[in-house]
Amino acid sequence: MITISEYARMLEMEQDIIHLQTEGLSDADLLTQPPNGGNCMEWVLGHIADGLATILRVLDALPPENLPDLSRYRRGSAPILGPEAGLLGRLKLLEALDMLQAAAQTRLAEMDEAAFDEEIIIFGDQARRRGWWALFFLFHHSYHVGQLEILRNIAGKTDKII
Repeated sequence: MITISEYARMLEMEQDIIHLQTEGLSDADLLTQPPNGGNCMEWVLGHIADGLATILRVLDALPPENLPDLSRYRRGSAPILGPEAGLLGRLKLLEALDMLQAAAQTRLAEMDEAAFDEEIIIFGDQARRRGWWALFFLFHHSYHVGQLEILRNIAGKTDKII
C-alpha cells in the first residue's frame, strides 16, 4: 500500500518533469502536431490539469477557486489541430497545474492514513480505497506526463531533459 507521503512525493516529481519538459517552449510549439495523429502538447497539458482536478476530487478536496475552465481538454474531447479560441497556452496551463498541485499537496498534508484507506465510489458501484483510486489516476497522470518528452522532440527541442 502506498503511503500519503509517498504519493505526495510522486505528484511532486511529476510536476517537476512537466516544468522541465515545457521549459523554453512557445504556445506555437505546444500546437505542433504529431506526424501520424494524436494530440499536441497543448491538449496533453490541459488534459493533465483536468486529470489532476480529478485527483483532487478523489482526495475529497475542492479545486482552486480561480482555476480556468479545463473542459476543452477533457477525456473524449476533439484534438486541438491548431490555434482556436479558448486555448490556455503554456503559461496559463502551467499556472493551472501549479495551483492544482498546491491544492493536492495541501490536502495530502491534512489527510491521515484512515482517510486515505477509506472506501469510496468514483465510477458506478466500484467501491475501492481512496488510495487505490488516487494511485489509479496517478498512473493516468504519469502516462500523459511521459508523452511530453516525445511532444517536445516533435516540436524540435531534442535536448536531453531527464
